[in-house]
Amino acid sequence: MPRTRLSQLIVGSVFAIATPALVAQEVIELPAEDRILEAEFEEVYRVGSIAGNAWEQFSRVSAVGFGESGNLHVMDDQGGRVVVVSEEGELVHEFGRIGDGPGEFAGNTNTAVGFTVLRDGRTVVFDPGHTAFDVFGPDGEFDRSVRMPGNLFYGMRTLLPARDGQNVITTSFSALSMGSPAGGPEPSFRPVYRFVLTGDEAVQDTVIRAWRPPGDPDGFGPELVAGALPGGELVYTDSSAYAIKVAAGNGELTRVLTRPFQPEPVTARIRDREIERQLEEEEERAARRNSRFAAALAEMARERIQNMEFYHEVPVVRDLQTSWEGTIWVLRRGEEPASDGPIDVLTPDGRYIGTFAAGTTAMPDAFGPDGLAAFIERDEFDVASVVVRRLPADVR
Repeated sequence: MPRTRLSQLIVGSVFAIATPALVAQEVIELPAEDRILEAEFEEVYRVGSIAGNAWEQFSRVSAVGFGESGNLHVMDDQGGRVVVVSEEGELVHEFGRIGDGPGEFAGNTNTAVGFTVLRDGRTVVFDPGHTAFDVFGPDGEFDRSVRMPGNLFYGMRTLLPARDGQNVITTSFSALSMGSPAGGPEPSFRPVYRFVLTGDEAVQDTVIRAWRPPGDPDGFGPELVAGALPGGELVYTDSSAYAIKVAAGNGELTRVLTRPFQPEPVTARIRDREIERQLEEEEERAARRNSRFAAALAEMARERIQNMEFYHEVPVVRDLQTSWEGTIWVLRRGEEPASDGPIDVLTPDGRYIGTFAAGTTAMPDAFGPDGLAAFIERDEFDVASVVVRRLPADVR
């Protein structure tokens, strides 16, 4: 397996920022040819049906997660509840409701935005209406609330468990004051934050300073996606190139996993097609909302789409996830610029396991112990169900 030094690879958007942490780190060059894996996953169970039990009639499934027992936790955020399902697909318990009391979620259409399950089965829910993290025990009992500092409005779309079992990480944290971003201008980097939840007030720590594309473009702007590994390391991607970065728990970059795939230049034709695609999607969303307020939102969205700024190339990587046992799943772009393509499976130390061909499997929404993986699926009426499958040993 060819290996070079990072100082020899200061080209392209991967290393658009030169910092001491990026110098002389190991680059592992993975093969260009795909080794195709069979996506033959055993279905264990599925939940979520308007014709099923009352407990599995979800209002909106926003996230799922596993604890070490193998129980699946389903965040039904519009219903203001968390549903816990056993390895046999049976209801264990459910908890949470809309309200202002301890362990209750503020009543709005985006009740509990951030959600994750810690390894020991405790659930952490970030409730923006109460500007606090709610922590629930493995039995679903409310443990405590960890408030955010100050009097700002906080947003947090995604949460991931740090593998220390106590804290959470996120790439989607924002703070607003009087309708404006708090704390002055945006930094020159994109942060991966860790929130320490051991006290009464959350402590915010920037563990990774990822590359920020100039101008923060809406169209094809490289996403910042991060995951946590069992040994405490973090893995992330932040550029348009195929560069999967592995960092120590303190954020220090240790290695970069690359494959020789090149981003596609964004042409006028690609821009026009992407604007058309997003406008069609917005029309479909507006038709489902069917309200005066929704119509106003749709008009604002259409104006934003028609005037959005584009990055100069289409990123190779669309998403990244880490499994329970430590493999890295990397979703590449498909034949169309905004489509999903093959999924690579890598090890953190730089071994290429193989690739699932485009269309043979979706990216799991959560990984669990013993090869469990959960997939959120939606039917033509946007009704969600969750399918749990078991992965083969070589890709766990």
